[in-house]
Amino acid sequence: MGEDRAHDERKGRHAPHSVNGPAAVAPPGDHGWLDAAILSGDVLIPGSDGRSRVFAEVGADRDGPVTRHLLTFAADDRTSVRRTVFALLEHLFFQRSGPPSVAGAAEAALTDVDPQVRRTAAALLVSTADPDRAAAALHACSEPVARIALVDALTRPASTRPRPDLNRLRSDPVPAVRLLANVALFSGDDPAAWTRLDTAVRADLDASAGVLDASGSVLRLTAGERWARVLTGFDREGDCYGWVRRLTDSAEKAQVRREGVRMAVEAMRQWRAAPTRLAPVLTACLKEDPSEVRSSALRAVAASLTASRLAADDLAATLDDPELGAPAAVGLGSTGDHRAVPHLVRLVLTEGSRSGDALAGREEARLAKAFRAVARAGADPRAPVAAARQILAEQPDPCAVALPMSVLAAFGPAAASAVPELIAMIRVLGNDTPGCVFDVLGRIGPAAEPAVPLLRQHSTQSAALALLRITSDRAVADRYLAGRPEELRHGHVAAELLTWLAGHGGLTTRQHRQLRSLFRRPGFGQVESAGAVWLHEGPAAAAELLEVLTGYLSDDMRGPEALRVLTAMGPHALPIIDRLDRSTASRRRAGFDIGDWDAEMRADEMLLAASLDARERIAGDRRKAVTESG
Repeated sequence: MGEDRAHDERKGRHAPHSVNGPAAVAPPGDHGWLDAAILSGDVLIPGSDGRSRVFAEVGADRDGPVTRHLLTFAADDRTSVRRTVFALLEHLFFQRSGPPSVAGAAEAALTDVDPQVRRTAAALLVSTADPDRAAAALHACSEPVARIALVDALTRPASTRPRPDLNRLRSDPVPAVRLLANVALFSGDDPAAWTRLDTAVRADLDASAGVLDASGSVLRLTAGERWARVLTGFDREGDCYGWVRRLTDSAEKAQVRREGVRMAVEAMRQWRAAPTRLAPVLTACLKEDPSEVRSSALRAVAASLTASRLAADDLAATLDDPELGAPAAVGLGSTGDHRAVPHLVRLVLTEGSRSGDALAGREEARLAKAFRAVARAGADPRAPVAAARQILAEQPDPCAVALPMSVLAAFGPAAASAVPELIAMIRVLGNDTPGCVFDVLGRIGPAAEPAVPLLRQHSTQSAALALLRITSDRAVADRYLAGRPEELRHGHVAAELLTWLAGHGGLTTRQHRQLRSLFRRPGFGQVESAGAVWLHEGPAAAAELLEVLTGYLSDDMRGPEALRVLTAMGPHALPIIDRLDRSTASRRRAGFDIGDWDAEMRADEMLLAASLDARERIAGDRRKAVTESG
């Protein structure tokens, strides 16, 4: 939760509280549900009934019976209960004013016997108390853990509250307090002070490592990460690289070297050149004996596509490592390196033998992307397809088949041997068959012909698209579109059907109107239908397509499709060259908002590569045209 909160704060928004909707208001004094939710920890689980109900009731009355009942647990004898209650209160009143009773409970908890409670209470106090009260609490507090947490909350970049006397805190007896003060003093108005502040931060880095991100910290950023954010924030690229090299030197202590690796991660997330500049530094750590430094360095390399390509042999050398083999395989596989395939297959089989939620969503998505990469690179499909079939045979639950379906979809026609399992799923699940099953059959193509009779029994759009891909029968698309309104407001499948028809005989007048209705509406439908507009209308639509698609070139989701259409337009897309040159020349990464820093970095790497490729192809068409005309 700490990293998610940090990401939300970086993006300038509050962390979501996952309220499912209006919750019934309990009768006054009826708090059995709240007691149960606190004792079970349900109130800290995003999306849970207990948490949603608390947020609904406190939102309706901030100083009402639910808040007052929560405060009765603030001095509970059970440490776990106090941790839960203060964490919940901090979530409820994060960077918002709260009733005086909440601030009072937070201030009293600054002396709690549990460090985690003290940290959370400090953040809660700063969020809910008036500035003078928070400053007085800091002045009166001598306990290091609470003092660090108070300064952390008071100096947080997103905070609008007055800051304490930072120059006074620079001589504080607590090293982590001094570090926080020095980090907060960096300013674009005084670059001359940067070197002095760097030296001061470095002097306290050893003692602050592992302190600021300790369990219970609200914003769990390490000392190195905080320093790196200053360096990246002021675009001090060369300085950041220099500090990474110095801090990761083998002569430094392990905790300092880990901070150096974390600074490298922050640099790679912000600057496009960073993976190339820092991969040699990180791979040097991979050649050492097993340690936390080596592990963190490998994970840093594997998080970046560029760094993974540069360190491919080093990643391959760790594929059999019990701890690091999995991230090494995913990182290597994401670059299309065939050496990762056997290890990716083992990962799929391991996760497939567990429950449907065994893999975290982000990890599963990345593993699926690794398979797509190796499939595009021509990897042997036999072992991955066999593994996916094995999981489908053992785990028929439709909620647990997303990963094997992704594997089969990645290999497309080469996954034809899985058609019997897919047919069996449709027969068992009937109308509850997930769309991914139909999608895989469609990607397999003509070899999935045995599934056609079953597909004809389903009227879903996914089944229609699968039928078209398998049979290449225009009548399938014609029938589906005839049953749809002429004014289409959205529809991924409709866009695909129209694109196929535009490339196989053209569109009817009504279908053309359907296409145009999709293309008029900004969003996925507009980009997905752009290719059909080009195929059907040709150069007459070039100016309009250029105007529309330019708006998607920096979009991580829609940008690649926009670039594909522009590439298909060839010399008619030449006016876009200058725009591509400007975007690819940027030193800093594009500002995506995916919710995962590493995923944002990889999205920028992929979009940058696609932009460079599109630019080369479009410019190549120009050179070809000039040569032919000559």
